[in-house]
Amino acid sequence: MEVKNGIIINGELHEAIGTSVSNISCRACSLYNRCAETDYSICFADLFRCGGFVNRGKATVSFSRETSENTGSIYRNGVKIEKEK
Repeated sequence: MEVKNGIIINGELHEAIGTSVSNISCRACSLYNRCAETDYSICFADLFRCGGFVNRGKATVSFSRETSENTGSIYRNGVKIEKEK
């Protein structure tokens, strides 16, 4: 599953729900307890400019690095050549 806007806390993914869907109540937000820890001085939904968060469960993050097809290749005058010895 691909999430474009969310936050991972202690291995759990909290997906931001957009304002176009609908705003959810603070108590229904999965980060409600995190806001309570700061005496509600910080609202994560406001920081992300969304309607609230939904817990999507445990998250596994895998980073991938795409390498260019030309990595390590030698070109001379626009023509690929074999490595010189």
